[in-house]
Amino acid sequence: MNRTPLYEEHKKLGAKIVPFAGWEMPLSYTGVLEEHRATRSAVGLFDVSHMGRIDLTGPAAVQLLDRVATSPVRKLAVGGMQYALACNEQGGILDDIMIYRFGEQRYFVCANASNAEKIFQWLVKQAAGFSGVKVTNRSGDLAQLAVQGPRSRELMKPLTSADLDGLKLRHCIETKVAGVPMLLSRSGYTGELGYELYLPSERASEAWETLVHRGSAHGLKPCGLGCRDTLRLEMGYPLYGNDMDETITPIEASLEFAVDLGKDDFIGREAMVRQKENGIARKLIGFELSQRGVPRHGQTILSGGKEVGIVASGNHSPSLNKGIGLGYVQTAFAKTGSEIQIDIRGNAVPAVIVERPFYKKKK
Repeated sequence: MNRTPLYEEHKKLGAKIVPFAGWEMPLSYTGVLEEHRATRSAVGLFDVSHMGRIDLTGPAAVQLLDRVATSPVRKLAVGGMQYALACNEQGGILDDIMIYRFGEQRYFVCANASNAEKIFQWLVKQAAGFSGVKVTNRSGDLAQLAVQGPRSRELMKPLTSADLDGLKLRHCIETKVAGVPMLLSRSGYTGELGYELYLPSERASEAWETLVHRGSAHGLKPCGLGCRDTLRLEMGYPLYGNDMDETITPIEASLEFAVDLGKDDFIGREAMVRQKENGIARKLIGFELSQRGVPRHGQTILSGGKEVGIVASGNHSPSLNKGIGLGYVQTAFAKTGSEIQIDIRGNAVPAVIVERPFYKKKK
């Protein structure tokens, strides 16, 4: 099993360590519920160094990424970032990725932990068809932290000279935080104001300890994978391996916002065009339980007692105090407002299909 550069820090804080995607990762420190609420109300600090980090440099980097990604990379300005899918020829999702542009010929890709090596090798393979691009796996020499929550900027501003007030959502800069050089983006997987930090692995403990120490005055809690999952689910954000895989296309996964079928040919485009023309048999929907219960991955979705789909992700929402989930249903049953049932241990628990995100912040 792999360990992040912060493994000993997690042990010192008494984290419950569990295996995840080949890594020993903290599930929680003081409890999932407490960490979830801290992120929604103050600041949560996450070690996400298990993710994949890949540099692409050279004049053909943009052409390579435009060939691999579903979104229009050539439109990305320096200092910008965007969400995209990397797909196979059949349109199946190899991974969902974040693409950063840090220079005229310098791009950066963040991939899911379970797909880090697969996406690196996929990029290397596709790069063989281009001259003038270098693909470098930075996963080992860079660590990755996420500082998330409504008080995250308040915590971060005294630690950096960067203009955090002026840093827009889905934008990135190179700067120093607490004296540590890093790539910093205004982004995250929680739906809250927040930042993701890419920094040298050998200085990860230094940065972590500073954030924990300085963050105590802002209500910061170190957070594990447990609340990372409940936070992302409340926002309706998909999780690779649960809500999408190589047999599911972005059209089926309700991720069309990240697909530009009008751009030059990209891998998987033809399959997606056919789906748009001919329709799809299944679609990812969000649902809320109408009664007490906790939906889980793999449970059956029913309509009028008939099996119409399967739960992809499900959990209890701490913010809404109800069961919520994502699932694939036959397209005819995917209409918002439709009543369905979730088979939870033999009980058909009533639910309703709803728009996402499930959790909406008060204005």
